[in-house]
Amino acid sequence: MGMCLLLLSGDTAKLHAAATMALVAGSYGQEVAVYVSMEAMSGFHRSPEVRARIHSGPIATRVAAKGTDYLEILRQARETGGVRVYACALVLDVEGWTLADLEPVFDDSLGVAGFVAETEGQSIVTF
Repeated sequence: MGMCLLLLSGDTAKLHAAATMALVAGSYGQEVAVYVSMEAMSGFHRSPEVRARIHSGPIATRVAAKGTDYLEILRQARETGGVRVYACALVLDVEGWTLADLEPVFDDSLGVAGFVAETEGQSIVTF
């Protein structure tokens, strides 16, 4: 059984924690499915202005200053081979975005039903 991570929050600390969990689980050979939705989607946009919508507390700011970026961690997680990352199709539609507007960490976009079908029977951890 794999790990499912649901990223909803526009908080850098949560995005960093989820990316780190995906990397560690993937490096141990676990299958990981990550679904990015709601306010978390802004943190994956290519535009720095849009990405600035997410919140960074004092610790997350210091972690990022050390060069540990959640986007890079998620890229590394995908390189393990067992980590798949999906963008929420509804948020893409509401914002008028496509996958091309986002950082290249996504395998595809899915609706909620597609993600539930993809991860049937697995527990989901929400960030």
